[in-house]
Amino acid sequence: MKVKIDLEKCYKAGECYYNHPELFKMGEDGFPVVLHEEISDESLIKHANEAIEVCPAVAISLED
Repeated sequence: MKVKIDLEKCYKAGECYYNHPELFKMGEDGFPVVLHEEISDESLIKHANEAIEVCPAVAISLED
């Protein structure tokens, strides 16, 4: 699975990298950066789904 961030929707709330630092970090421009583009580990998939739920901009998605 791939973790995607739509940077046009993102407004840098930081919920993803504050709550899920194993998947995201803050980039130099303030936008989140995905640390693992391809994930297969169930734990990381769970964290990705939690990040999707808390993203106020609905900017995060998972793709097969």
